Amino acid sequence: MAKLRIYNDIDSQDNKFWYQWFGGDCVCFQDIDAFAASIPKDDDTIDMRIFCNGGSVVEGWAIYDRLRQSGKKISCTVEGKAASMATIIMLAAPKESRKAYENAAFLLHNPWVPGWCLGDQLNAKDLKNQSEEMQMWQDKMVDAYVERCECDREEIQALMDKDIFISTSEAMRLGLISSTVAPISASASKRNIENFINSKQQNPKAMEKKTEVKASLLDKILAKLGVKTLEEAEQAVAEPQAKAEPKAMELNTADGQTLTVEREEGDPQVGDKASPDGTFEMPDGKTIVVEDGVITDIQTADNTDTDNDNDNEGGEGGSASSTDNDTVAKLKQQVAALKQQLNETKAQLAGAQKLAKSKEDMRILNAVKMAGGAEKVLAGYSSHYQPAQRQPSGKGAGDNVNAVEEGKNAIKERLAKLHKKGKK
Repeated sequence: MAKLRIYNDIDSQDNKFWYQWFGGDCVCFQDIDAFAASIPKDDDTIDMRIFCNGGSVVEGWAIYDRLRQSGKKISCTVEGKAASMATIIMLAAPKESRKAYENAAFLLHNPWVPGWCLGDQLNAKDLKNQSEEMQMWQDKMVDAYVERCECDREEIQALMDKDIFISTSEAMRLGLISSTVAPISASASKRNIENFINSKQQNPKAMEKKTEVKASLLDKILAKLGVKTLEEAEQAVAEPQAKAEPKAMELNTADGQTLTVEREEGDPQVGDKASPDGTFEMPDGKTIVVEDGVITDIQTADNTDTDNDNDNEGGEGGSASSTDNDTVAKLKQQVAALKQQLNETKAQLAGAQKLAKSKEDMRILNAVKMAGGAEKVLAGYSSHYQPAQRQPSGKGAGDNVNAVEEGKNAIKERLAKLHKKGKK
């Protein structure tokens, strides 16, 4: 049995493109012709289902004739509704083979032409020709209803003039259908439920087969990933994440150096990875100590480390040994070297400071970086900024205001003159 479903409007092949362009579709003669041609010769029945608003009269009659000429035994069931030309297509099935669901609806009416199809200029002859053509199509429809439904001609024409939906009971009375489809209860008997449970218990291979199918699908997915187990797949996903380089902040120190801290935002913390190694004084007064690529200490300006060595520069009685004298001499040499190095560093720093940012600038830049970067900080302000209404300001502002008012008055006077002139 070949199943034919007519669930869209009836229109031409030329218009089918536009239906599909807007995400819909239509049923045309070519669709039905291809359907009928595809039915095997040994299949002599067509089960037609209709849920349709109708459509083109010409296309509808072509579909009706193609179904009648197929030589197949045709049955038709109306699902939802059959309106306009859909009721003609329904008549391709004999009366005894036409049925509908209990809540289906039917609409019979006279054919009509959209206003935009008539053009913008029609004379009496054009109107007469159009009227005669419409009457021809209307008579054809009435003839088909009378022939295929065995109904009264005047009664069916009166119904078409009303252009209203009718129920299945009224459709049965008029001969459009011969019966209704009884609803099938969704509830199952206890015996059916027991049979279902028993069949499941007695056929464990069915469950095994489903499990094998799922396993086969999983194997295909794993093969696509190039792994054999789920654990390998998880590891393959985790490795790129582990290899991803962490984001870092480049902070400016008080002396113009750059301290890189592996952290996206926020204040540096003890334990954060950082580079290079050393002790860095920051613009906000903090001192950060980095050893072996890790921040080991963060000192604030008011916390100072004091080492009370309580070294006694002299021995008992104030006398110094020769060893102490040698040590003092070496220390003096080191101090002299350090002073010279300090002077050179100060000279270099003085030159660098001419081009370097101020301490306050660097403090602000560091704060912006710790807050997540300039884009993140500015986003919170730019999305809420609303410019205030602009007013004339500065030198000559009063003159500007007066000029604007004079311009407005001139326009009003001009409009008044034009209005007065129009009344004459």
